[in-house]
Amino acid sequence: MSLRKIDVGNPEVDETSNILDVEVPVEMQSNVSTGNPHIDALCAGDGMTPSTVMLLTGLPGAGKSTLELQLADSITGSGHVALVNACEESLYQVRKTVKRLELKNGFIPSYHSEVHKLIEHAEKVRIANKDKQMFLFVDSLQTLECSTEVGRPLSDQNAAVQATLELAAWAKKNYTIVCLIGQVTKDGTFEGKQKIKHALDVHLHLGIDTDRKSETYGKRVAEVTKNRFGPAGLYMEFEIHSTGLVFAPT
Repeated sequence: MSLRKIDVGNPEVDETSNILDVEVPVEMQSNVSTGNPHIDALCAGDGMTPSTVMLLTGLPGAGKSTLELQLADSITGSGHVALVNACEESLYQVRKTVKRLELKNGFIPSYHSEVHKLIEHAEKVRIANKDKQMFLFVDSLQTLECSTEVGRPLSDQNAAVQATLELAAWAKKNYTIVCLIGQVTKDGTFEGKQKIKHALDVHLHLGIDTDRKSETYGKRVAEVTKNRFGPAGLYMEFEIHSTGLVFAPT
């Protein structure tokens, strides 16, 4: 079953065009701070570029959902809008976690499992907050459902691919920022088709440094393995405390 191709938006060009003549939209010319200086540094140096689609992966217990909630809270505290779509946990469970983490700013919650309903809801939030940068968090990508154009449900893996393409198209069209939490296998490999990675701008992985020659060997690190808006290969050491992820001083 073929997947729908999604137009992510491009300027008009022809056989006489020169890349130097392409004007970057004003919405993409300045990065937006998440309120977390460590994540800002990993992504684009001073924040995240509007239209970014980021995949956040890590082994169970690595802190993916915790970091997501901390970021959503700091984003709200920075004056932006964060919508957190919880597909894996109930909102009651999320609220209990927010209390344990002692988050003070909060975020907008939702729990859509169908990607088109999620985008419809996110678009309403964006329109209601046009003067603010919109962030959408999805926990997790593998739990999203998606149908074909004739209404037939896609298989789990194809649904994840199509959902990523749909969300990426929405982000590129509206200069929103999307963060997708992705599941991994026992050896830490991303549990999904490689086509998903091609649609992403940033891949941030929470893992443990296994390089014996590294200064952070055996420690938890957040590493950017792909980045279209900044350098890849950057990593930062962190620890998990009762109140969330704490990054080492830089």
